[in-house]
Amino acid sequence: MKIDPEVRKEINQVLDAMKEAIETKDMEALVESEPNVLTVGPCPDNVGLGQNGFKRWMQTLLDKATPVKFKYGFTTIKGNGPVAWLDTHVTYTCKNGENQKDFDFYLSGVMEKADNGWHWSGMHLSAPTELEFPEGPPPQPEAEKPAEEPKPAAENEAAKPEQGEDAPPEWNYM
Repeated sequence: MKIDPEVRKEINQVLDAMKEAIETKDMEALVESEPNVLTVGPCPDNVGLGQNGFKRWMQTLLDKATPVKFKYGFTTIKGNGPVAWLDTHVTYTCKNGENQKDFDFYLSGVMEKADNGWHWSGMHLSAPTELEFPEGPPPQPEAEKPAEEPKPAAENEAAKPEQGEDAPPEWNYM
């Protein structure tokens, strides 16, 4: 459901505060969330229940290297009343000494509005990875594949799905 521009602004403020807290390693500001928040991160031990669980795995992640930048990319925010859900692309830059590295993450979550603003109810941070498929015989080259039988005319005239559209400009966070 499309979200009211004022709600979008409020949620973007929460995202900005999260960005600032990560870049400065301010754990207290980072974990201002619903007390029973469920968080899942990109590393095997990154599952937390409640603010302390979230704080534990975020502290572990931030202790591995010094945060340099936490930047949001495309962001979608949808909602219904006091509940909103979002998806965003994140580029996280960190360094150890002179060695610097960028990580791509996908962040999705659900937020609830309480008396004192929007708070995370659930959050999932994942890192895209190359899929490793099982080994086996290589696929047959096109020339060796058996020819397909012609389809009945009715099947050939079926409507073809339209290609997707680019995301509208308002989905871009920055």
